[in-house]
Order: sequence, then structure tokens, then C-alpha cells
Amino acid sequence: MAKRLGIYIYNNAEVIDWAGPIGVFAVARRMDPELDVFLVGDSLAPVMATGNLSVNPRYSLDQCPDMDAFLIPGGIGSRAEMHNGRLHAFVKGLPDKTLLVSVCTGSWVYGILGLLDGLKATNRKNADPGEPIVPIDRLAKIAPKCEIDRHRVVDTGRIITAGGITSGLEMGFYLLERFGYDEDFVDKVAYIMEYQEQWNLMKKDRLVVR
Repeated sequence: MAKRLGIYIYNNAEVIDWAGPIGVFAVARRMDPELDVFLVGDSLAPVMATGNLSVNPRYSLDQCPDMDAFLIPGGIGSRAEMHNGRLHAFVKGLPDKTLLVSVCTGSWVYGILGLLDGLKATNRKNADPGEPIVPIDRLAKIAPKCEIDRHRVVDTGRIITAGGITSGLEMGFYLLERFGYDEDFVDKVAYIMEYQEQWNLMKKDRLVVR
């Protein structure tokens, strides 16, 4: 059973994109202490996420931590990460067994690498006021060979994308399922978090095309 989720953290990463799945896994650890979730930075230097939140990564890209899934969150900083060669090389070097996961505009990184070509993927569907292009439409421009989908979570096998700033929570729950935990376990986590009603709704807003 999979146990380890690594989340990439970078300057101006949207807090809830990465804190959502961390929160889900933190609660799940109460029932299985072997579960682990951690932040991976370009280096070990503190990172300034949105809201002026300073965060310390546990690992750097150079340390190549072992993990069962690698998640790239969205945020205004994802514009720069699309051009981060170190991140690109790291993603390309991950073993095939490692799931490639994104929340919100994090899928732009996979898109620019060509990893979404021929696959379905989603992204954030509502733009900020004055934003010239909705993020999901920009994904279509970044990855013209990707089939854009508007589900909350889209699972194509190795690559799993989620659309929406708060979709990190649903991604956290869904990854528990992909890690091999049964429905009762995941529902119990949602119950403890008092998120069970929303999770019951969001369970239906997914596309699985493995």
C-alpha cells in the first residue's frame, strides 16, 4: 500500500492547494501513522507562499526523496515554475511508479512538458477579476494535444489533475483511495474533518479513464 506523498512548494504557491492535501493526510495518519506527507522545495531554503506564509521544505529536489505520488500545487508562482528547468528534470526523472499529481494551475507544468498530450486533464475554471484568460483555457493553449475536461478530479492512470483552488482537499481524499485505502477509511477521515457532506458531493465529480 502506498504511504508517501511529496508536495512541491515554491514561491507564491497557493496555500490551500498544498495545505488541503496535507491536512487530509495529517488526519488520516491518526488511523495509519505510517502515512507520510512532506514538502519538497527547489532547495531547503524557506519558501514564501501566498499570504506571506513562510514554509520550510523537508527535502530539496536534489535529495530525490522516495515517494508514491508527487503533487504540484497551483498559485500565481506556477507561471514561473513552467520555466523551472530543475523542476522539469526532476519530474522527468521520477520512476514510473510515482503518480504525477496536480492541483489547480499546477497542471500547467505537466502540460508544458508534454505529459498531458493525448490525455484528459482539468484546471481551475474560474478566473480572478480582470484575469485575461481563465486558467483552464490557458491549459488548452499550453497543451494543445491535451483533452480539456471540467471534472473536479481527472484520473488518467499515472497522472491525476484537480481543478479549483479548494480542490486540494478532494485530491487529498482521492489520493487516499489511489493509495489503496478503502471507502470506509476515506469516509472516516472526511467525517473527522466535518467535511463528509461536501466529500459525498465531490465523489461524483470525477473522471477516471485509466
